[in-house]
Amino acid sequence: MENLKDLILQVTFILFPIYLYQAIWLNRPTPTIPKPNLFLIYLLCSLSAVLCMIFPIYVIDGLPYGLHYIPYLAAVLYGGPMTGISVTCTALLYRLYSGGDVIWISLIITPLFLIVPLMLQSKWNDFTIQTKLLLGFLFSGIKTSLTYLILTILIFFKLIPFSLAESLLEMFLSFLLFTFVLLMTIYCVNSTKENAFLRARLIKSEKLSIVSELAASVAHEVRNPLTVVRGFIQLIGTDRKNMDPKNEEYITLVLSELDRAQEIITDYLNLAKQQYFEKNKLSLSNLLDEVVKIMTSYANFKNVHFKNSIAPDLYVHGDSSRLKQVFLNLLKNAVEAVSESDGEVKITAYSSHDYIRIKIKDNGVGMTPEQLARIGEPYFTLKERGTGLGLTVTFSIVEQHEGTLRYKSEPGSGTSATVSLPIYKPAESPLPSSSKHQGEFSDHKLKP
Repeated sequence: MENLKDLILQVTFILFPIYLYQAIWLNRPTPTIPKPNLFLIYLLCSLSAVLCMIFPIYVIDGLPYGLHYIPYLAAVLYGGPMTGISVTCTALLYRLYSGGDVIWISLIITPLFLIVPLMLQSKWNDFTIQTKLLLGFLFSGIKTSLTYLILTILIFFKLIPFSLAESLLEMFLSFLLFTFVLLMTIYCVNSTKENAFLRARLIKSEKLSIVSELAASVAHEVRNPLTVVRGFIQLIGTDRKNMDPKNEEYITLVLSELDRAQEIITDYLNLAKQQYFEKNKLSLSNLLDEVVKIMTSYANFKNVHFKNSIAPDLYVHGDSSRLKQVFLNLLKNAVEAVSESDGEVKITAYSSHDYIRIKIKDNGVGMTPEQLARIGEPYFTLKERGTGLGLTVTFSIVEQHEGTLRYKSEPGSGTSATVSLPIYKPAESPLPSSSKHQGEFSDHKLKP
């Protein structure tokens, strides 16, 4: 009964910080998923590990068995190598301070146990939840094997008074316990991250919904009088013989600004029209070739050259005109972001697993992390004469095709945009020709 109480305490020490981190950090109403708070991860994982040491479980009488290795692992995988090492050092310092006969066992097992997690840390967020759980099972096996190996050596040299058969049974029970709590921890952390992502998507979709309603109600009404005004100004400008040169300059300026107003209204209308899609089997290879040809003259005008690597026979289930709009927007943004002296844009398309990846990379000025976090927000733009709605529309179209659009960028190192779309499968049932836009933003399907 005493061990059961200690077990419940240890599980509480491990799981409670996860939801405390969610309440303090992840539940904030932000339009993007908050970046990991490394100090908070360090603080909570250190506290969790120390508390597990204070209230250990005695699986083998006289030898404390704690779950403090799980906070070590969580700190490495979710906070990074430095955070994980900091948590581990803090907990080991407490172990040295508290004393005991098993200090040196922890000093041997801990670094060996963390070797594999440290190797996998950089790829951890790319794994599916199923893969993470399988790796959790592997981590548990490594930890139990190391512990049993040390115990075997101790028993062989008669440093502890237990038989090998007895310790084997106890280690098997410890393995089951450690595995269960570790898998539960991985699942809970993954759930809290998904909830944070869904909350960010909801905030974005609410913004998009407001903008779409505004576009639908205002754009048409504004465009008509602008067309009339532009027509009469052009009519006035036809009589250039008796016109003051200054008036001719003013007319040119007015027409330019009217065209600018038309572009803004067009952006709004494009946003409002994202409610209906005509999806069919579509050759993405041909569509990308066509888009590149369309943009080549614009790129030449800007002294930018394209490098293409588009695999043949790439098919998706999508709306041709909408996807063309996506890649035209992305290519135009890439061309405008690079220098006019040595500008280069690389277009790569290939199949990977069940998805087609289209990567558009430029060698432009790049973006700061703050700018990158706001990509796709309505009205956010880095252009002097932009509305910020083009990428909002682009994100919406990609998400309606059950795909993702991700940006990577660093100041001075250029920007890459990667579109992932599901590969067309002949057996799949066709979607309705017009599907109602639900205002969802997909990591962000988390991982395609």
